[in-house]
Amino acid sequence: MAAVPVAAQHESDALVVPPLPLETFRLDNGLRVVVSEDHSTPIVAVEMWYHVGSAHEPEGRSGFAHLFEHLAFEDTEGMADGDFARLITRAGGVYNGATDADRTAFHEVLPSNRVNLALWSHAERMARLRVGEDDFVTQREVVKEERRLRVDNQPYAASRLSVDTVAFRDYAPYRHSVVGSMDDLEAASVDDARDFYRDFYAPNHAVLVVVGDVRAHDVREMVEEYFGDLPRGPELPVLPPAPPTPRTDGERRRTETDRLAQLPLVWMAYTLPPAAHPDHRPLALLTQILATGESSRLRRRMVTEEGAALDVVAQVDRRTRAGLFLLGAAPVEGVGAERIEGLLDEEIARVAAEGVTLAELEAARNQLLTGAVTERMTVEGKAALLQRYVLFYGSPDRVNQDPARFHEVTSEDIRRVAAAYLVAANRTVVVVEPPRAAGDGW
Repeated sequence: MAAVPVAAQHESDALVVPPLPLETFRLDNGLRVVVSEDHSTPIVAVEMWYHVGSAHEPEGRSGFAHLFEHLAFEDTEGMADGDFARLITRAGGVYNGATDADRTAFHEVLPSNRVNLALWSHAERMARLRVGEDDFVTQREVVKEERRLRVDNQPYAASRLSVDTVAFRDYAPYRHSVVGSMDDLEAASVDDARDFYRDFYAPNHAVLVVVGDVRAHDVREMVEEYFGDLPRGPELPVLPPAPPTPRTDGERRRTETDRLAQLPLVWMAYTLPPAAHPDHRPLALLTQILATGESSRLRRRMVTEEGAALDVVAQVDRRTRAGLFLLGAAPVEGVGAERIEGLLDEEIARVAAEGVTLAELEAARNQLLTGAVTERMTVEGKAALLQRYVLFYGSPDRVNQDPARFHEVTSEDIRRVAAAYLVAANRTVVVVEPPRAAGDGW
């Protein structure tokens, strides 16, 4: 990172994350807009996020938000089927979409002199999408095939979905998977899709972020032209409040057989507060200390010293209502899941009892801040970052203050969150076992 021109140093040698220029406004119909000018290269990133994800799906319609993400690339009143892809690629751009529990995202990166094309296409899809029977049936089959490729025919993939099912068994919005079940997808109709579009794809449920070589006042004029006359949609249904975290009702456990697995796998997940909670900062640092890099605690203990695991991962899954602190470990051949669980427990207990060293804290902080600098080196990285701040905090304003707050986290903070959240009463364990060989007693 020494060559990164935007990084500077405090007198204390702390890495500084460069601030982003921001201008925000809201249309009368509820559309929120964030513009960040970056004139370093003649490109622009346009991100439209609808604050609608799998958490908002009606009962029996799992996978519907993801299905509609696919439908939103089809024809509109002003674009025939395939026109959107041709227009963006011929302009020198790229595009994609993504869905999770809390939002559905669409983005483009293209030359900045074609920002009007991206904005116009988003308005077309927001207000004038044609949801036809043929497109619906085609995209439903695409989504079903995607599930087969990414989940049903991938070892261990289904077990990651099981973590949510078990951890959030008492919270309906998060307990089913984003990709959905085959039965629910098959039962869906084109009328369901039209209802979903009418209810959710409206300006008052959306946030538009534009980052790049543009002028904020020019973007505002185009946004008012393309989106200003679009009507508000019905208000989003209010999701139930998430249960208090950490849970105190005891460990939840599931063991399942994966026909594609050759070795066991252990997932440990601990329920966390919503993404805006300040404890997420020390928890993020703890994931770095536990499993990022060869010298991290879990890798050093379980992979290098004990030779018990092939790999170890740690991550925080942040969501608007409740998240997960997730640990995963795959044992080497001949090592059982019980040994892996025991090693994970021992290292977590050490952190909860003793905290971490200053050297570990500084290394983790530098890793996170370096990642923050790297993310801000591209227009698409900055656009997605600003969208996450609006989703989690309701505003992008904190984006320029939060990195410095990692300098405020102490070893005691990390010890405290480990002792508070990484406890058995708040834990979900999913153990994956390979099929038993013939002749082994089954």
